[in-house]
Amino acid sequence: MPDIRMLAENVRLVSVQTSRFKTGRISVTAALPLNENAAANSLLIYLLKRSCKEYPEFTLLNGKLDELYGASVSAGVTKLGEAQVLSLSAVCLDDRFALTDESIFEQCALLLADMLFSPNCKNGSFGADKLATEKRLLIQRIEEELNDKRAYAFNKCIEYMCSDEAYGKDKYGTIEEIENVKMADVYAAWKNMLSTAIFQITVVGGCDADKIGDIFEKKFKKIQRNPVKPQTVFIQRGRHFNRYEESFPVNQGKLVMGFRAGMSKSRDNVHAIRVMNDIFGMGTYSKLFANVREKLSLAYYCWSRFIESKGLVLVEGGIDTDKEKKVSAEILSQLSDLRNGKTDPEVLESSKRSLKEKHTFTTPEGICSWYASQLLEDEIVTPEDTVKGIEAVTMEQVCEAAKKLSIDTIFMLKAEGEEGSGDEN
Repeated sequence: MPDIRMLAENVRLVSVQTSRFKTGRISVTAALPLNENAAANSLLIYLLKRSCKEYPEFTLLNGKLDELYGASVSAGVTKLGEAQVLSLSAVCLDDRFALTDESIFEQCALLLADMLFSPNCKNGSFGADKLATEKRLLIQRIEEELNDKRAYAFNKCIEYMCSDEAYGKDKYGTIEEIENVKMADVYAAWKNMLSTAIFQITVVGGCDADKIGDIFEKKFKKIQRNPVKPQTVFIQRGRHFNRYEESFPVNQGKLVMGFRAGMSKSRDNVHAIRVMNDIFGMGTYSKLFANVREKLSLAYYCWSRFIESKGLVLVEGGIDTDKEKKVSAEILSQLSDLRNGKTDPEVLESSKRSLKEKHTFTTPEGICSWYASQLLEDEIVTPEDTVKGIEAVTMEQVCEAAKKLSIDTIFMLKAEGEEGSGDEN
């Protein structure tokens, strides 16, 4: 079990002491409601990653990282349920390999704290040129996703499926929103984040985590905190079925079927749903892979994804456009078989072994991501706890979880013209 320490109101330190790795990781994650401020928040975190007051230029910051045995700093934006999660992370050499008594971890923690609390910002401005650059880069990220038709179809299904829910919004905001962000909006986003976000500092490695906690505790004590915890709406059943389609000049159609998983809150029946989803469409032993793709050759790929932070299961398939009805009918037929227990008992054990391997993390990044993703949970769950929960799942529970799946939305990206080959992603 990791060590947990509260540093301020809704700010906690979660640390895993380990000497398994040559490197370690510190991640600062901040959760905010996913709303109209998404674009400004996204630009903010990438601006904070560029510099700080002590190292206002990239060359100075890079020089400091070189001094820290080649440490690196990264920023990211994700969705966790209906929260937008901003992160600043540092990867560094573990302290036991340092040539002096100086803690590399503590130096990285000080650097992250400076980026967060003392950014390179003068008179409310992060620099017009820097903001323009980050706008361009962020728009480029979104356009790259738009050009990946598989990701585009997946995100489009969620957008339609959750059009009346915050989860339907893009984690970065829209291109138009990004273009319209003013410097004052970014500065306001920074002040709002420090005041209202739910924070977690996650540390994995062989360091004195209390000293890292002390660094951030001192910083947060200077901030007037009024935390707002993002709340995610869980819709247990599809309220009405809708189908949407678009056409693109691609050779391979993309079918995405969105299901509600029957969850009423976070972690509701989560172990049974994990196993059910794995048997339905994750492993090579799964119903979708073994039947839709292999036996019937109806799809170039076909698999399912469980989004537990929102209670959704989405099935994706790369198909010939004219086979959509046949493929969707077969997917529903496979789900019906799973509901009725028409599954080889050996598949249950294969699924449990596979899921156990997926929860056996072999890098500090994997461990850090596991705990960082729990920043909105009151109770921290270890990978070992999760494996025990998975191992206890019965086939009857899998069937019941499958019965709770209800279809909500279908999105079909129809192929027109020719582009790429039949096995494109």
